[in-house]
Amino acid sequence: MILSVALYFPLAYPEDCTRNAFNKKSFFYHAFHHITTGMVTLAIWLGASFFLSTQLLSQNTEYINFARSSLPMRAAFGGMLIVLLISMYHFTSFYKHLEEKNTREEQLKKMLKEAELKALKAQLNPHFLFNSLNSISSLTISDPGAAREMLTLLSDFLRYALKRKEETLLPLREEIKNIQRYLEIERVRFGDRLNCEFDMHPDCLNVHVPAMLLQPLYENAIKHGLYESIDPVCIQTHCRKRNHRLEISVSNNFDPESTPIKGEGVGLENIRSKLLLFYNRTDLMSIHRENNNFEVTISIPKST
Repeated sequence: MILSVALYFPLAYPEDCTRNAFNKKSFFYHAFHHITTGMVTLAIWLGASFFLSTQLLSQNTEYINFARSSLPMRAAFGGMLIVLLISMYHFTSFYKHLEEKNTREEQLKKMLKEAELKALKAQLNPHFLFNSLNSISSLTISDPGAAREMLTLLSDFLRYALKRKEETLLPLREEIKNIQRYLEIERVRFGDRLNCEFDMHPDCLNVHVPAMLLQPLYENAIKHGLYESIDPVCIQTHCRKRNHRLEISVSNNFDPESTPIKGEGVGLENIRSKLLLFYNRTDLMSIHRENNNFEVTISIPKST
């Protein structure tokens, strides 16, 4: 019974270590680990029981002979018990993971419902909307053609944000197209001070990503790069497939001497929470800040 309870720890440890790094070798690794654990447990059980019997019943030669002759049968019986215990462990582990998956799905549904009520606040910066409308109003007098073009871009951007709020995964191509609309609208305000570069491999554009996942990165880049600085800002986007993952990095330069803008600080945290709910991973986003450059890298697992 003691050995049976102790089996939980050697069985659970490798699963916890490889849960976030599952690959083709994991199955063979776990099979080898379970076989080794079972054989070691069986050897300890048989050795300990035989040792105790010889020490306590050393005078009973008939029992000692019986213990030796029945060793193969007891080994087979012990092996069956170990297989049963391992099967019970995997059954409870599967049930536990299923419950965790259901919990994450419920959280995701709840988050999507809350996002419907906060769509314009969470996905669209109110200042961006007001400034865009003011810019359109000014352009109607100075350049009606540009005003119509900007109004069309703003309409398409709002339609995309509101239409896609109920969808969970979308091709990266559509996300980038909508982000480019957003940047074109902001470029009307900031002119040549806002520069954008997209370096994206064609194979990346068909990969599905969570809807509106990248939008806060570009909002933050403009907010912290342009609002309190007169220098041009370049927002660079790189996308590549590496190690069976889709890696998207968004970087921008900023003035380190400018006064930082105080905000709610929820943009990056919302991205991190969304990645956790979709992929059950906490290592899919990294932030790197060096000198006057700020970079955020997001990894999308292959399964998407």
